[in-house]
Amino acid sequence: MDELMHNSESLDQWKKQMSSLTESISELEQSHQPSTSQTNLSLDPDDWPSARIVAHKMLDASLDYIQSIRDHPVWQPIPDDIREVLQGEQLPEQGEPLSDVAHDVLTNIVPYTYNNAHPCLWGWANGEGTFGNVVADMITAAINVNCITSNHSASIVERTIINWMRQIFGFPETQDGGLLVTGTSIGTIISMAAARQRVLVNIRQDGLVNGSRLITYTSTETHGCVVKALELLGFGSKSLHLVPVNNNFCIEIDDLKTAIQDDRDKGLIPFCIVGNA
Repeated sequence: MDELMHNSESLDQWKKQMSSLTESISELEQSHQPSTSQTNLSLDPDDWPSARIVAHKMLDASLDYIQSIRDHPVWQPIPDDIREVLQGEQLPEQGEPLSDVAHDVLTNIVPYTYNNAHPCLWGWANGEGTFGNVVADMITAAINVNCITSNHSASIVERTIINWMRQIFGFPETQDGGLLVTGTSIGTIISMAAARQRVLVNIRQDGLVNGSRLITYTSTETHGCVVKALELLGFGSKSLHLVPVNNNFCIEIDDLKTAIQDDRDKGLIPFCIVGNA
């Protein structure tokens, strides 16, 4: 009971901090009216000083959120009035002031998200929602870089990090190859596409029409992104051969060998084994 009361008090305190920030942002909008003497066709703010203050307020709100994250619930239901606001928002005919948007985000969105960064969220592990992540996202959003093959700093950093990954996992040294992607699901699609390219050299020209069925093998414990990758790449979910696991949830190697041989006897082509760690 004491812990519940503490969490409730902490949540109220956090809400008061958010409310104070939103009020400050609203006051800024009233005290800093942009000049309308000339039309500004730039995407830059009309009023840099007030825009900077709003940005700093949002940065403070982000850092307050992370610093006090243990003091408020992992998740809380969305009140009906907030839900109506979020679902009933009409397509705006004109842009809104940055301060108004910031106010709406802090009031209607931030308190009711599925709090991935909370230490008590045990559904999965996401590598974000940290102090360093806020700072990194801020500068990367400002740069808005495109790491194509060209001579600039971001491309060099990307290749260096890929090289670090090779060292960590013991991959062969090479000067090319490798990608940084947004997550495991897209990484699985790209990896399976690379495996497909190795077996079907002309796949980009010929497609999968009239070709032999390629079979993928993985354990019954594999993630659902594997099936989605097979569907997106045109193999179909029926091309996935699930193999049993032992008491330690490791794939049964003998069953895997048997499955591969049986499929070869049927004229199918084994081309990919997806491992789990």
